[in-house]
Amino acid sequence: MRHRLIIGSVLALLAGCSTVNLPQQPATSKPVQLPDGSSIDKPASATTGRLKPMPLRTFTVNTECKFKDESGNFGSAKVDVLNSKVRALNVVLTMPKRGVCRYDLDQFQQTQALPSVELTGNKNCRIRMWEQGEQITVSFADCHTLCSPNSAHDYVWPLLIDKPTGKCD
Repeated sequence: MRHRLIIGSVLALLAGCSTVNLPQQPATSKPVQLPDGSSIDKPASATTGRLKPMPLRTFTVNTECKFKDESGNFGSAKVDVLNSKVRALNVVLTMPKRGVCRYDLDQFQQTQALPSVELTGNKNCRIRMWEQGEQITVSFADCHTLCSPNSAHDYVWPLLIDKPTGKCD
């Protein structure tokens, strides 16, 4: 009797650690119409729970701003994006004792509009922009050649733009 009780307890413990795989619905993609008349495929989703993917939508921002952060870095930015199409971009970031980085739209080609904006430049340099709440984030990746000296790019942080006010930091 005692032997059965121990085996039953072990089996119950093991059963509590197991997982159940529920069948999932096949993922399908649906076209999404953009405001400019073009369309893209909405990413497929196989989730059937309460969490839903964020809707794909374009964003618009137009600002000219100057900023300075707590560590002494400063810069200026002109960013004009209409329905996720970049119309103007000029960002100068200065990191005292580190160097200066300059990003201009003429150096890039827009390669993506959704789910985030992406600009591609020489040597895999990329600028990405996305909307998160009331902020637009502008990030810079692998753009050492746009900085003087090149090592200054190691100290570049993303640019944050407050949509309601147009201020950036």
